[in-house]
Amino acid sequence: MTLRTKLNLVVLFELIATVSIVGYFALQHSKQETESLSREILRARTDYAFALCERYYATDGVPTEELYNRIKAVHIFEEGYITVISMADSNMGELLIHPTGEGELALDREKFPHIRDMIDEINAGGRHHGTDKFHEYYQGTSARGRQGEAKLGFYKYFAPWQWILLTSSYRADVYSSTEVIRQRIIEVILVVGVLSLIFLNLTVQHILRPLQALIAVTKKVSTGNLDASIQIPTKDEIGKLATHFNEMLSSLKQNTRVWQELAIARRLQSEMLPQGRPVVRGLEIEAKSIPATEVGGDFYDFIVLDENRMGIMIGDVSGKGISGAMVMSSAMSALRFAADQCRDTDQILEFANRLLVRDIQRHMFVAVFFAIYDHSKRTLFYTNAGQTMPIFCTQDKADFLQQSEADRFPLGIRSEVKYAQNSIKLNPGEMLVCYTDGIVELFNNKRENYGFERFKESITRHAERPVSELLTSLLEDAKNFVEATPYSDDVTIVIIKVT
Repeated sequence: MTLRTKLNLVVLFELIATVSIVGYFALQHSKQETESLSREILRARTDYAFALCERYYATDGVPTEELYNRIKAVHIFEEGYITVISMADSNMGELLIHPTGEGELALDREKFPHIRDMIDEINAGGRHHGTDKFHEYYQGTSARGRQGEAKLGFYKYFAPWQWILLTSSYRADVYSSTEVIRQRIIEVILVVGVLSLIFLNLTVQHILRPLQALIAVTKKVSTGNLDASIQIPTKDEIGKLATHFNEMLSSLKQNTRVWQELAIARRLQSEMLPQGRPVVRGLEIEAKSIPATEVGGDFYDFIVLDENRMGIMIGDVSGKGISGAMVMSSAMSALRFAADQCRDTDQILEFANRLLVRDIQRHMFVAVFFAIYDHSKRTLFYTNAGQTMPIFCTQDKADFLQQSEADRFPLGIRSEVKYAQNSIKLNPGEMLVCYTDGIVELFNNKRENYGFERFKESITRHAERPVSELLTSLLEDAKNFVEATPYSDDVTIVIIKVT
C-alpha cells in the first residue's frame, strides 16, 4: 500500500471519526434537551387537566360534559392526548376519556401493562391526592394504529373522583426534530471525506508536516473540545483545509444548538397561537404573528368568557429560543387559567403574575396587554403590564389608549404588583390595533427606526380598508421600510374593529 493511499485512509478516517463523534455528542445533547422539554410539556398538560378537575369539583362537585370536552381538546405534539382512567370500585380501570377506547376496561396486564402498573402504584401509596409519576411503555393496543411504538406518559391522581389523569405522547413524535440534525451530520461527513481525498492527492508532498498538526487538533475535538482550532500559515490546499476545518467546527457548535432550538421553539409557538379567526358578535378580528430569524416570544390569544364577553391578550416574552417558548407557554396557560378564575382585567393580570413569579426564571419576564370586550355594554375593559400600548382609531384620529402608571410593570418580576383596570366605550366603526414592539423597533439598512409615528401614519392611511386588507397593508408598509434587512424580533399585530 502506497504512502499516498495510507495518508488518504488515515486522514479520511480521522476526519470522519471526529465529525461522527462530535455529531454523536451533539445529537445526544439535543435528545437530552428534547427529553427534558417533552417531560415538562407532559407535566404541564397534566397539571392543566388536574387544575380543571379541581375547579369543576369546587364549583359543580361532579364531572360535567364541559370538563370532558376541555380535557379532550388538549393535544400534545402530533398524536399525544390525555386519558382519564377510573379507579372507582364500581368501574375500576374503565377508560373514561380516550381517543378510541372510551368505555373499555383496561385491567388486562398483558394488553395494558402501564395502566395496571399505575393503579398498583397509586394503591400502594395509599391513593394520596396528587400522586404523580412518569411512565415509559410501548403501545400495545390498536389505538391510532401505532402498535409497538415507545410512549412517554405522566399521570396524576385526582382523589375526589378517583381519576387517573394520564398525558402521553409517542417518542417518535418528540424526537422528530433531531432527525434533521442527524441528516446534516451525515452530509457534513460526506463533504469532509470528499474534500480530504482531493486535497491529499493534489498536495501529498506538502501535506506531511501540517498533517500532524491537523491530526493533533482532531484528537482534541474527538474528546469534545469544540473550541480547538488549527493555525497553518501556508496558502495551499492544506492551509485552506485548516481554515475550513475551523469554520466547520464553529458552525457545528452553533448550528447543532440553533437547529434544535429553532425547530422545537417554532413548533411550540405555532401550536400555542390560535388557529384561524375567532367569530365574535359585534367584532371583526384579524391577527398575525411573523417570527424573526431567531424565535422570539410573541403571543396572542382570544378567550370566550361568556355569551357577551371575550378576552383578548397580546404579549411578548423577554427570552428567545427554547427558554422563550417555554415561558410563552407558561404565560398563556397562566393567563387562560387566571381568566377562568377572575372577572376584571386587573385581577386577571395580578393572578397570572403571582403564578409566573413562581414558575419562570428570575431574569425573564412577560409584557402583556389584556382586555375584555363586553358586547352588551359596548365597552372594552383593559389592563396593560409593560406592553406597547394599543392604538385606538376613531373617524378623525388614531392615538394610544389611556394608560395608568401602575400598568407599566411586566409580569413575572415581582409578586405583589397592583394593576388598574381602565375602560373605554367602543362605537361602530371604531378600531383597536394591538401590537408588540417588534414592528416599531424595525430598522432599515440606513439604521433608521420605523417608530411609532410611521406606524400610526400607516394605520391612518389604511384605516378605511377592510380589516383583513388593513392588516396586510400595515405589514407591507413595514416590510417596504426595512427592505432586505431581516427582522430582529417577532412582529405581531391584532386588529379589533367594532361593527
